[in-house]
Amino acid sequence: MNVMNILETEELGISFGSLEALQDINFSIKPGELKSIIGPNGAGKTTFFNLLTGVHKPSRGRIRFKEEDISGLSPHQIARKGIGRSFQITAIFPELTVYENVLIPALHYCKGSMGRDRVMEILEEVGLEDKTREIAGNLSHGDQRHLDIAIALTCQAELLLLDEPTSGMPPEESLRTVELIRNLKSKKGYTIILIEHKMDIVLKVSDAITVLYFGKKLAEGTPEEIQQNEEVQKAYLGGMEKGFSLSQGKNKRSASEKAEILRLEKINTYYGESHILQDISLVVKKGEIVSLLGRNGAGKTTTLRSILGLTPPRSGKITFKGEIINEKSTNKIVKSGLSLVPAERRIFQNLTLHENLELPFFLKGIPGQEKRSQLDQAYEYFPALKERVNHKGNRLSGGEQQMLAVARALMGKVECMLLDEPSQGLAPLIVRHVAEIILEINKAGVTILLVEQNALMALALADRVYVIDQGQIVYDGTPEVLLADQEMSQRLLGV
Repeated sequence: MNVMNILETEELGISFGSLEALQDINFSIKPGELKSIIGPNGAGKTTFFNLLTGVHKPSRGRIRFKEEDISGLSPHQIARKGIGRSFQITAIFPELTVYENVLIPALHYCKGSMGRDRVMEILEEVGLEDKTREIAGNLSHGDQRHLDIAIALTCQAELLLLDEPTSGMPPEESLRTVELIRNLKSKKGYTIILIEHKMDIVLKVSDAITVLYFGKKLAEGTPEEIQQNEEVQKAYLGGMEKGFSLSQGKNKRSASEKAEILRLEKINTYYGESHILQDISLVVKKGEIVSLLGRNGAGKTTTLRSILGLTPPRSGKITFKGEIINEKSTNKIVKSGLSLVPAERRIFQNLTLHENLELPFFLKGIPGQEKRSQLDQAYEYFPALKERVNHKGNRLSGGEQQMLAVARALMGKVECMLLDEPSQGLAPLIVRHVAEIILEINKAGVTILLVEQNALMALALADRVYVIDQGQIVYDGTPEVLLADQEMSQRLLGV
């Protein structure tokens, strides 16, 4: 007998201006099933949750819950239908008790004593029945995440949407949350859609997995099928062919012969109470290309943000050219010779390509002659840009925007460049070109710390490699050793 789906979407999509964030998503889940949604950063996972819960209204397509069309309903209306949600950033009242945090929404969805009775039922379900009188802000991070799930259950949820419930947790707390998710499904009967970056968890708990990639559904299947899917591997590890090699030779001097330019010592960085980076230490020598690899959500981008002061670490020390910089403003750090190419590119859409390139000169006070020389060098690196100098940012292709982002980061007295996912969303031929240019920039004297999902490209470029997993460095060595050990490279980087 066929079991009806509890939720399904049909050709679901949403656009923000000219950006198509989600396109033609067909998704379904049966009662009692646990289905995970995975994909690289920016794939559209949280946007999908926002559509299901009414935070955003679909631009096209439909959402059905228990055969009722709920497309375009408000979050309040959808919650009353029986869809509960936890959030990526823990959403609790830190100054109230655990009991009060759950009581407030429970009284909203249940009448009188029914609401109070439901509070204790929910707290038992999430394992917080012994902590009812504790102030929520004093709970461990894991217990706060469980309290967030408890709040999501107060709407008498039949379908539970969990957005990265183990984010920022150390391994022991993650295991406890995995056990909670399993119990909510198998013992309590909840249907669950899970967004989670930690693939070991996804593979353990999921009945099925849906993979999103740049707003589209890339694949769907059992954990075993997804684990072996070559397209999924490419989405996580990059689209380069395995025989990828660069025509230029890398600088083969050993690291010991080079002077140190950047050092991180026991860096601990948080988002709210989420402990993202845990005692991160790494060294970059002058003239090197160092690749920082790891799975989605491991802490790679947070490491770059910590270096530039965009997300300042709570403890530890960062030195650049022998000077401590983690107490400086981002503006001062950039002026000292560090630059960032963000994964989002951050091109000014209403400025021309040439105007985008000129902006750093106004901020850094570079003389006119040096400015002309650097612009000429940028156009030499990227000849395609010279043909687009008067085109506005919103008229450039993805590849042209990426080239512009790299060229812009070179403007000024740059000694060390932080590159965040430069191959993201690019066709293989353009990826190869960007890789060749990265090597040329390095040979011209710029040190590079490279964060890249395309592991094959990153390993081909790197002098040395660090691998980060769950906020901790788990490998420090040469790319040759990592590539030679297939079991280790699969364990550390593979889906």
